[in-house]
Amino acid sequence: MAVADEETMDEQDKGVLTYQESKVFHAEPHLCSVFDNAKRRMVTFEVYGLDTQDMLHRQYTYNEFDSLFRFNAELMNPNRKEGRYHWVIERLEIAQVGQERKVRLAAEVTKEVPELPIYETNRKIPTGRMDLKERQRLREQMDMLNIRREEKIRAKKEISKQKFLEHIFFLQEESKRKEKEQEEAIAVEREKRVQWQLTCDEQEEDEAQRGAVQAKNRRMAAESKDQAHEEKAEEDLRQLRIRWRAADAEKARLIREARQRKERDDANAKEAAKNAAIHAKMTQGKRENAWAGRDKRVKDKMDKAVKKALDLIPEIRRLANLRVERNTEFLGDWNDRRWPVFEAQLERMRDRDAQRQAETDAVKLYHETRSIPKKEKTKGRKAKSGGKGKKEAAKAEETKKPKKDKKSDAEADADDAAGDSKKDAERIVDGVEAKMREQMAEAKRRSDLEMKRTTKIQQKVDKIKSNELKHIADYKAKCRTKEENKTNEANERRLILQTKKEERERAEERQKEEGTRLKAVRARHVLAHEEKQLDWLQAH
Repeated sequence: MAVADEETMDEQDKGVLTYQESKVFHAEPHLCSVFDNAKRRMVTFEVYGLDTQDMLHRQYTYNEFDSLFRFNAELMNPNRKEGRYHWVIERLEIAQVGQERKVRLAAEVTKEVPELPIYETNRKIPTGRMDLKERQRLREQMDMLNIRREEKIRAKKEISKQKFLEHIFFLQEESKRKEKEQEEAIAVEREKRVQWQLTCDEQEEDEAQRGAVQAKNRRMAAESKDQAHEEKAEEDLRQLRIRWRAADAEKARLIREARQRKERDDANAKEAAKNAAIHAKMTQGKRENAWAGRDKRVKDKMDKAVKKALDLIPEIRRLANLRVERNTEFLGDWNDRRWPVFEAQLERMRDRDAQRQAETDAVKLYHETRSIPKKEKTKGRKAKSGGKGKKEAAKAEETKKPKKDKKSDAEADADDAAGDSKKDAERIVDGVEAKMREQMAEAKRRSDLEMKRTTKIQQKVDKIKSNELKHIADYKAKCRTKEENKTNEANERRLILQTKKEERERAEERQKEEGTRLKAVRARHVLAHEEKQLDWLQAH
């Protein structure tokens, strides 16, 4: 902490002490006091070390102090002063800034928890009447408190000033010592560089002499080598001409042999083509003979198969006729066996019908005999006799009865036979109708079963189709998800590779820039060194 800052803060009017708390900073208890100056509209936080007696300050204007709580709903009200002071003290911390220690406001609550100071509560306050000497002594003690405080503050300021001056003197001496050491090091370095420059010049001269000797030797060796190369090139050309002549002779011999071989091959090819044509003609004749024999064999085989089939037709017809005869015989036997049964059944049906008819006639006759005769109307237009008397009606009835009774026995037998045949026909019709009804019922039952079967099959097919469609949809979704995952992974890999490539390019660019910068710095240093050398050489 600077002395000027302490003097400035001491000279300032900080205002009225409004709040105090104690807090430990770096294992040292400190007293945190808050001063409020309403005239200057300033709030000052003073941190006093109880061990080192150092005082640090932090000041806020009213606007700055209010802006600290603009997002705090509880402490936004400026009347909650003690809560605001406690909130700030909770976040105060002492940090080392350079060579000074300063108080700053942290972003979060620090580990150290502030506490309210413990005041003396058992102080004995003098009561009752006091004499003049006692009052004088108390007044002098109160005056001495301020005097002692000012003396201590003045002594502390003197010590701080002395320490500050000692530190300034130490820095000045240290700066002078460093400058002297730097000058000595520069002189030593300058001497070394001069010696090095002289050594480099001598080495350059020696190297120039050695280079001249080497250049002379190299020139002589090059001349001798060039001459050897020319001689070798002439010898190579001579040998090349000899080889070319030998190659031309060999090439002419090969061409002559190739032409002779081609003529011989052409003659052989013509002879082979002639022989091949003769052989092909003979082979074609053999092939045609073989085709004719094969066609004849196939025709004979087909004729035999047709003859065999034609020979089997009478036997097949005989077997068919025998099957028909056996079926007819079986049906006749079956009819002979089942006809008595049906005949007895039909006879029983006729007996039951006759009994039913006799019973119906008996019931009808019974009702007719026991019923009251209906009175017939004999007069008027609505009479049955048409206006005739009772006697004429009775006479007509008597005349009709003999006619009815005079029917012949032959007619009666014919009527009975017709009635029996009619009853047999009705029974047959009833049997056929019953059989048809049974067949229709069976057909209806089978149709219903077929409809149910068709419905169930359709339901099963629909279910299988829906399951298959669901499976296909799930498989498509799975494939789509798999493709999307592959695409995403490929995109991620591409992005990663692109990012790595960009980072590599940026690193290379940074390297290039750093290399360019280092080259420029090196060039400046070399130029500065050369200028220093020139200045030194000019000076000496």
